[in-house]
Amino acid sequence: MQIIVTNNPLVREHVTATAAPASLIWVEGYTEDVLLAVRDLCHRNHRLLTHPLAGSVKPNQTPYKTVVLEPADAAATDGASVIMAEASLQKARDMLRDSPRPAVSFGCRGDFACIDFDLFKSFHGEYKDAGRTKPCKSTT
Repeated sequence: MQIIVTNNPLVREHVTATAAPASLIWVEGYTEDVLLAVRDLCHRNHRLLTHPLAGSVKPNQTPYKTVVLEPADAAATDGASVIMAEASLQKARDMLRDSPRPAVSFGCRGDFACIDFDLFKSFHGEYKDAGRTKPCKSTT
C-alpha cells in the first residue's frame, strides 16, 4: 500500500474523495516539515517511490510538498531511501537558511498547491495505470 505524506490540501481532498488505496499522512507545516516526516518514515523501514525534491520548485520557495512511499522489508532499512531523504531534508534546510521563503510565496499558495498536486497526479497516474509501484532512483 502506498503512503502519501503531504501538507497540500488539494492532495488530501483528492485522496479522500477518490478513496484511493493508500494511507494519507497529513502534516501541519511547510515543505521542511513534510521532508522531516518522510525522513523519519525512511528510518522506519519505508521506501521512497517519489523523490522528495521532485519538480523544479525549490523547497525554500513553496510551502507545499507531497511524497509517496511504501513499506519496505521489515527486516532491513532501505539505505538508498534513507540517504535520499536525509539529503533532501538537509538541502531544504540549507536553502531556507541561505534564502528564507519569500513573502510572495504565501500570496501564491494556490499556484504552489496546484504544481505539487500535478506532480503527485503525474506519479500516481503513471504507476497506478501500470498496476505496479517502482521506487525512485537516486541520481547522486
